[in-house]
Amino acid sequence: MNDIQLPEQFADLVRFLPWARPTEVQRNDQRWSSTLAESQAFYTTMLERGPAALEYLNRLPLHDIRGADRTLLNMCLALAECSATVEMYENPQPKYVFPIARFVPVHDTWDAGSKGAAS
Repeated sequence: MNDIQLPEQFADLVRFLPWARPTEVQRNDQRWSSTLAESQAFYTTMLERGPAALEYLNRLPLHDIRGADRTLLNMCLALAECSATVEMYENPQPKYVFPIARFVPVHDTWDAGSKGAAS
């Protein structure tokens, strides 16, 4: 797959690799540091390509998602962060929200993939 860090059939998403951060905090950092135009481009593309990405990922057990597949999963997760910017705030750094630097999700410290299926 050369230097592309995504599954081959998602090579068209390579320009969005900065969004594929491994933690929620890092994905939020990307959201806050992106322009509205960058967020809109990512959002629009992932709304279109997201279903195919999720269908592709759904064939894998969560604990087996690694490498390029994990990058794709992180990109899909970034859509959740980006959607607030586009759908609600229309601003990547809204004034009247809880300061993102104070939000520390504890689940980011837990490697969900190593635990297997949830009980």
